[in-house]
Formats: sequence, C-alpha cells, structure tokens
Amino acid sequence: MVDAPKGRSQRVGVLGSDRASAAPIFSNFGQAFQRAEFFAGLFLLGFSNGIFERIMQAIALGTIGDAFWGTFGISVLIWAACFIAVSLLLRHPPEPVTRNDLILALAIVAAAFLPSAKASWLALTWLGLYGLRCFEAGAPGRRAAVIILAITVPMFWSRLVFGMLSHLILQADAILVSLIVGTERVGNTVGFADNSGYLFTLPPCSSLANVSLAVLGWALFIQAFALRPSLTDIWWCLAACSAVIVINVARMALIGLHPESYELVHGAVGASVASFLGLAAIVGINILRVRRDLFVRA
Repeated sequence: MVDAPKGRSQRVGVLGSDRASAAPIFSNFGQAFQRAEFFAGLFLLGFSNGIFERIMQAIALGTIGDAFWGTFGISVLIWAACFIAVSLLLRHPPEPVTRNDLILALAIVAAAFLPSAKASWLALTWLGLYGLRCFEAGAPGRRAAVIILAITVPMFWSRLVFGMLSHLILQADAILVSLIVGTERVGNTVGFADNSGYLFTLPPCSSLANVSLAVLGWALFIQAFALRPSLTDIWWCLAACSAVIVINVARMALIGLHPESYELVHGAVGASVASFLGLAAIVGINILRVRRDLFVRA
C-alpha cells in the first residue's frame, strides 16, 4: 500500500470540512434573522433607492434645509406610510426566514444596485404581493404588505398609468375647469375668463397624483387601525378621491377666473395651500371612517 502524501491528505480534510459546514451556515441563516425584520430591511433598501433620485433633485433645486422642510418633494403621507409599514413588520410574531425569502431578497438587492428607481418600485411591488401570500390575514406583516403595495401606487404605478393615458386625464381636468370658469375648452387648454389667453393643464397639474395619495391614505388608515374592510370602504375611498379632485380643479379654476393672480395661485403659496387642503381632506375623511368603525366596536 502506498500512503498518500501528508500535505494532500490535509487538503482533502479541509475541503471536506468546508462542504460539511456550508449547508449548516445556509440553513442557520433563517434562524439568525426574524422573517418580518428581514422584510423590513428589504423594504427600507428598496424604498431608499426608489426615492434617492427625488431627494437629489429636491436638494439641487435649493438648499438641504429647504429640501428637508419640503419633505424632499415627497408627500408626508408617504413618509407616514413608510414608518407605519416598518412598525407593523417589527411587531409581527417571530418566524424564520425561508429559502424563498432569500431568493426574493436577492432580487430586491439586485434592483437596488441598478441606477433606476423603477426597478426598486417593481421589486417592492413584488415584496408586497409576496407578503400577502406568506403572512396570515390580519397579522401585522400582512397589513404591512398592503401598505407597501399602496405606497407603490403614488410613487410608481400612477405615473405609469398617467404616461399611457395622459391625454385623456388632462382633458378630463380641463373639462371640469371649463365648466367652472364658463369658457371654451380646446383639448387640455381652457380660456381665461377675461379672454386674455388660455390656461394649459400640464402633467404636474393633473389630479391623478392626488387621487393616488387618497388611495394610499385610505389603505393606510384601514391597515394601521386593523379595521375589517367592507364594501362601504369603497365609498369612503371614492369620497377622499373626489375631495382631492375638487381641490385641484378649484385651484386651476381660480387661475382661470383671476389670471392676474396666476403667480400667487400657481406658485409656491398656492401649491402649499392646495397640498395642505388635500392632505387635510384625505386624513379628515379617513378619520371619520375610523371613528365610525371604532364606535361600532365599542
């Protein structure tokens, strides 16, 4: 019998021990992290990459302080939804991370490395849908998944819909404005009341962005207070959507009726007032819905 060289036997032993330890390391990963906490980390990673471009644009338009007080051009409702989603995930009962969770994590991490916010919002949509499937109904994790999906509506999906249907959406806004101002409409333009010119309804003036925030607010209140959805909730959602449309159309109509006040109404002051009124309408209507349900419970 010929003995194997000593060095070779040592190398074989080392390689064998590496293979033996690889499987336990992979399997123990799920025990080292709680599933909901793992989801929270993935959500924050995708969300951070999704808003990075907006934050940079907000800072480029002024100072960091101005961008901060302007919430970086992102609605306060979205920041609140982000906080509540993470809070719900951290309250979810302990569960181990599964192999499918790790596959999802690889996709979200890969999306975060791409120089595109769209990739992250698509990944977060997948995360929300996956959360609906793997968490039980009524569980904090399931409620957080609904909020995550709702966040992607104003941040991504409403923009995608607007890109496909912008002509029809802007015309709908123009029709409503022309009914109030009482002047002719040509496409997405409405004549001023004093016949001095025309008001153009451009994409930033569209009501769709505010409607998507109303949908987010509706979903946020239901999940935050663990309310049981019902058919009447559709009417509450429609009420919030209608309120923000009225506010946006009224602002444009005010410009049409008083073109001399264009800079005031269309500028920073008018935008801030309209944004505040829209947020107040969304929150107020949903508070009424929550109070009604909590009163019934009591």
